[in-house]
Amino acid sequence: MRKHVYYLSALLIALSACGSGSFETEDIEENTATAENPVNKNKGPLGDVLFKDTVFMFGDVKDGESVQHTYTFKNTGVAPISIANVVAQCGCTTPEYTHEVVAPGKSGKVTATFNSSNRGGPGGILNEKSITVTFENSKTTEVVLKFKANVIAPEGSVSEEEMMGGEDGSHSGH
Repeated sequence: MRKHVYYLSALLIALSACGSGSFETEDIEENTATAENPVNKNKGPLGDVLFKDTVFMFGDVKDGESVQHTYTFKNTGVAPISIANVVAQCGCTTPEYTHEVVAPGKSGKVTATFNSSNRGGPGGILNEKSITVTFENSKTTEVVLKFKANVIAPEGSVSEEEMMGGEDGSHSGH
């Protein structure tokens, strides 16, 4: 008899523990968990980002010139966001960005500085580069910012393509 009371007590404790968690319908609808990534990242209100532009064309740039463009974004969500990481595609691009938390309705920026040294040719070489921005506490977790510059070197100069093995333009760049 004592054995049955023990098992019954254990069963009641186990059953009561299973139903102790509470959740709202929103918890199910906003759950980001998948089989590949079983962690639900949404644990409260989120911010969101809206960039003014994500692609920029510098146009013609003289080889050796540094050019800069600032991409601005606004937090259109209901919670503060921050930039977790910014990665430039290659060493010719230096990113600077807002390090502070961006409140709802406020703006932040990512500035790309492109150093065109040794990236051009006499007829111009189109350089296409990108910066990947990762956000924390945002519905949009990653944005890729792109820019293009047609880098023109003086006549008689040696282009990167020629240094890398020929004038045929087969080198894809960085």
